[in-house]
Amino acid sequence: ACQEGTTSGSHYLQKSIRYSINMRLVTAVIFIGHAAAFAPSTSRTPLRPVTHLNSADEFVVGVLGDLHIDPRKMEDYETGKSHFMPIFEEAKEKHGNVAIVSLGDLGESKNCDHNPESDSELFAGTSMCHEMAAGFLGSMGVPYDVVGGNHDLEGLDEFETDKENLEVYLKAHGKETPQFCRQIAEKTLLVGMGSTLFRDAKFTSHEVTIDQQQIDWFENLVSTHKAEDGWKIFVFSHAPPNGSGLRVLQENHVVNGCCWLNHSNEEQCQKFINLVREHRSIKAWFSGHFHLGQDYQDSITFPTIDPKDGPYPNRG
Repeated sequence: ACQEGTTSGSHYLQKSIRYSINMRLVTAVIFIGHAAAFAPSTSRTPLRPVTHLNSADEFVVGVLGDLHIDPRKMEDYETGKSHFMPIFEEAKEKHGNVAIVSLGDLGESKNCDHNPESDSELFAGTSMCHEMAAGFLGSMGVPYDVVGGNHDLEGLDEFETDKENLEVYLKAHGKETPQFCRQIAEKTLLVGMGSTLFRDAKFTSHEVTIDQQQIDWFENLVSTHKAEDGWKIFVFSHAPPNGSGLRVLQENHVVNGCCWLNHSNEEQCQKFINLVREHRSIKAWFSGHFHLGQDYQDSITFPTIDPKDGPYPNRG
């Protein structure tokens, strides 16, 4: 399944979606903001520590779409947080396998009266933005991971290069690389990839670009964690892979070349969905970017292939 994880509006939306995916129960809490990029690290991505594994096959993951934090409206975010904290607390007491994944676009892409020395600086991508987002995400009392969206390197007034901006983003969120892998339950992985370009983008700065190093890392990971060996992988990215079948905004993201992952590179753009089709261990792919929420039929899809090309694998 591919899951669209954002909605429109100036306040958050919290949703609890329960999936039975070859296990007792998987609960995904969708928490998002309104309206929605990094250079690769050369270090090897370490496997994030197992959360608890008090139960082999139960876990709860809070999936947060485009937060677009506005520091002037933090009371709204605290209200939203209070709605799903009881879900986390219950899960921690019951089995302990709990985590949060943010789908990126952490700050509002406008001036938020945050810098007294500038009335034009965008909040998104600044040091203050990432520190505030890290504080908010870390305040929920469970481990969190984040993937970069197309606004997360937008600190144009503060940083000259994507590399400088990336370093601040990674440091703020305790990351070594733009990608992550966390074991959340027995043979169950949460895997994310983040955008790595903004200033250096070949075309639009708002294309969500996964660099080749992350693509190679991801292909190796899914190739070595096979469904027949019992592995289950849940993938997270800011924009969805082309071929997911999720509803898109023709007049915005499609025409501007920033709709799908690596939109402007045909070979890379097709790579992600081909890996989904090849590897049955990938059970779901969560994305944000479009601000459309989950209140329509194609917000959750089950992408397939033409029957003439062969049977589409049952995800199990």
